[in-house]
Amino acid sequence: MAPEPVVSDKNNHRRAIWIASSIFLFCLIAVFLYWMLWGRFHEKTNDAYVNGNFITVTPQESGIVVSIFADNAQRVEEGQPILELDRHDAQIALDRAEARLGKEVRSVNQLFFKQEELKAKREEFEARLIRAQLDYDHRAALVADAGVSREDFEHSETALLSALAALLEVEKELASASAQVDNTTIATHPLVEEAKADLRKAFLSLHRCTVLAPATGLVTQRKAQVGQWVRANEPLIALVPLEQIWVDANFREVDLQHMRIGQPVSLFSDMYGRRKKFHGKVVGLNPGTGSVFSILPPQNATGNWIKIVQRVPVKISLDPQEIKKRPLVLGLSMTATVDTHNRSGERLPSAAPMHAIYKTSVYTHELDGAQELIEKIVSENSSLPPSSTLCNCSSKP
Repeated sequence: MAPEPVVSDKNNHRRAIWIASSIFLFCLIAVFLYWMLWGRFHEKTNDAYVNGNFITVTPQESGIVVSIFADNAQRVEEGQPILELDRHDAQIALDRAEARLGKEVRSVNQLFFKQEELKAKREEFEARLIRAQLDYDHRAALVADAGVSREDFEHSETALLSALAALLEVEKELASASAQVDNTTIATHPLVEEAKADLRKAFLSLHRCTVLAPATGLVTQRKAQVGQWVRANEPLIALVPLEQIWVDANFREVDLQHMRIGQPVSLFSDMYGRRKKFHGKVVGLNPGTGSVFSILPPQNATGNWIKIVQRVPVKISLDPQEIKKRPLVLGLSMTATVDTHNRSGERLPSAAPMHAIYKTSVYTHELDGAQELIEKIVSENSSLPPSSTLCNCSSKP
């Protein structure tokens, strides 16, 4: 009866070896199938972060901050006022520009009147010349027969020359006056146009005392304080448009062999956890590794060089609808997994579109109202008939 336990132990030992081998073989097959069906078509990294546009808002004019309409972490809409600067200096400049425009319109009025005056004067001197010419011709016919004295004839000759010289002088003055107003009107005269430009600039300066939000987003990095004197182009506040964000995923260079533009990406954020998946697409690869664009690029031409696997930033777009439901903020950590099943896409992006990718319309209507103000000033200070202000004038009689 003693040998039976030995046989039983051997059988148990063989059975344990067989089970272990089967489990190992099953795991090996499972890993192989996982790699064949899923693993080799997916590249994953947790070195990914949310990035996006960061808009620095700067005033276009200098002045004292008198009002602040938005603070950090508050949402503002495109075109909404953010800051207000003191408007007194800008208003004075606009008043001065309005006065100058009126003055220039009156000055140009005088130029047109001077031209008309010289035209009438020219007609008068032409009549004098005709009269002097007739007197001369009559005396020239009679002087040979002693019908008039030689002295009287010489006086008519002198008067003729004097009338001719006076007419030439008036014509020169008329030409000079016409050169200042020909082919123009009061409203389009260069002096008036220059004054108009100054008025538009003053009008803009007054309008720009109100700093508007160039896009819809969250306010951050507010540096402006009420009563602070700020200079033009000084950063005062920043905006982050939450709809204009993407993910920069830093993949190892060995993971980029089968990565193409347009491939789908699954993303998870540490902020929302693994249960909330974000969907994106590969937009393109950065044209260099992260180390190349650092402040101090690496110098690999050294004797103690050690090869380090580099990482390349890959830009991944996000679904706007998902962003509205689950907002992301800049700098959040993300885990990105790229599905590389479809490898028919391009590695390099096509040429950038001709239309604007990002734009704002808050500066489009800054001059609204300026033209009406200009037309009012020109009309109030112009005393010529409407035809003189609307039609081209010429020096031709």
